[in-house]
Amino acid sequence: MLTVRKLSVSELSKLTTLFEYNSVEDMLIENKKDIEDGIIDIFGLFLNDVLIGELHTKYVCDEPLFAKPRERVYLFAFRIHKDYQGKGHGKFLLQTVIDILANEGYQEFTVGVEDDNDRAIYIYKSFGFDEIIARRQEEYQGDRYEYNLYLKR
Repeated sequence: MLTVRKLSVSELSKLTTLFEYNSVEDMLIENKKDIEDGIIDIFGLFLNDVLIGELHTKYVCDEPLFAKPRERVYLFAFRIHKDYQGKGHGKFLLQTVIDILANEGYQEFTVGVEDDNDRAIYIYKSFGFDEIIARRQEEYQGDRYEYNLYLKR
């Protein structure tokens, strides 16, 4: 049975089954602080209590294009374990999280997508992320990313 719920701080180490972090310790410290400060939540997709997907939500950001408290939320680190891709699980996770956030009053959603991620672009566009509002570059744990910021109203 598929379920979606927010991960607790004590569950953060489970994220290593979905992504190979350059520094697990840094990831744990950063996400623990951001969750405790109310900056982010991490939604996990579980299949019979096994984590098979994740979607992070950021509510507070220095740059309002990404997130505005109680109005716009930034969705990022959307991952489904490779063994479970192509089965609709990612769409289920994305729709469930959008529904939860819409029920909390959020009206706009943003996502960052790299140009070569055709699968993600297709999925996001099918969910109404059809307006590119910015082009950004960032670095995370020594890796550089360049992407378009898409908006869904």
